[in-house]
Amino acid sequence: MNTTMMGRRAVLSAFKAIAFSCVFVLSACSPSPQFLNQNVTGSGYATQVELKNASGGTVQLSAPAPKQVTALFFGFTQCPDVCPTTLGTMKLVKQELIKNKIDADRLRIVFVSIDPERDTPEVLKAYAAAFDPAVIGAYSSPEGTQKVAKDFNIVYEKVGAGPFYTMNHSANAYLIDSDGRTRVSIPYGTTAPVIAHDVEQLLAMK
Repeated sequence: MNTTMMGRRAVLSAFKAIAFSCVFVLSACSPSPQFLNQNVTGSGYATQVELKNASGGTVQLSAPAPKQVTALFFGFTQCPDVCPTTLGTMKLVKQELIKNKIDADRLRIVFVSIDPERDTPEVLKAYAAAFDPAVIGAYSSPEGTQKVAKDFNIVYEKVGAGPFYTMNHSANAYLIDSDGRTRVSIPYGTTAPVIAHDVEQLLAMK
């Protein structure tokens, strides 16, 4: 082998080593999302769930549109305070995104009923639309509701009897990224700017 060929191979090997080092450095320095709410990445909260849409279609929690984040919340339409407060806050979150020059449609809001006995598709659709026409009212059978609630560590129970019973339930919401992974748990009462911050963190990942 002549010295010219050896020299070329040495230069090529050095170039590959430098390129590999650059890729490694860039990967190591890529910023990770800095959430203000609880990071539940890796929690195993299942999103491979298909629910019925109050508008007549289906909702797959793990399949938002590309470059879209899902805000997921469980409740019921006759809830006196927690549910309307949370849905109202989500509307404000979309306003925060708009203020920050982000397309608000990149946030998909899914409200899952834990009271399928009273929350018919018609009732659920009207309730969700009263807050924002883009809010997806979702539901399942009583058995399906129990399963999806368990998948997200949501606890609920019926209190009372007759037509005026109420429902006690966990009040936290979740953010699911565009790959269908549950990433953030949001406590009840969190303000819109704090939620919007975490939504923007997830949107910036893609």
